Amino acid sequence: MDDDYVNIGRWFSILHRRSQLFVVEASEKLHLTYSEYVMLIRIFDNEGAKQDDLASMLYLDKAVVTRTMNLLQEKGLVVRKRDEQDRRVRRVYLTDFGREQHAYLRNVIQRWVDYLAHDMDPEQVKTIIHGFHVLADRASQADLHRIAKDIPEREQGEGLIEREGAYTEDAQKK
Repeated sequence: MDDDYVNIGRWFSILHRRSQLFVVEASEKLHLTYSEYVMLIRIFDNEGAKQDDLASMLYLDKAVVTRTMNLLQEKGLVVRKRDEQDRRVRRVYLTDFGREQHAYLRNVIQRWVDYLAHDMDPEQVKTIIHGFHVLADRASQADLHRIAKDIPEREQGEGLIEREGAYTEDAQKK
């Protein structure tokens, strides 16, 4: 019998890696890496944001954001300007060329999702989208240290996959 928990991890890994490869392939004409693509998509929705805020939004180290911004600036897609009130702060803006890429870059991920969901019922797609949203919210709020320190050494028996509600706040405290 397959271990559904292990399979879920494997499936997330496959989806993540193949999605990265697709985005890089589709963004080749702009010579974008996956990190640059993700950063640009976030900037489209948050133009004028502080670099530090972008780091927080994407759960990235500030140094990674700075390196990515340097590359995007070299490619003529963004500019960074000092904040008028606080000269230590750098805000990120799209160049005209960067702004012109918005529709194409948004269509990259839409094409990929449409491909993945091609034969699925629209209600299934809505359920998956909602599920991913819930999972991402939960993951972003997780106290990783606290959750990781309580992993049992041996098999626990039924978990959430087999028994609904097995992993609740009450179950975590036991």
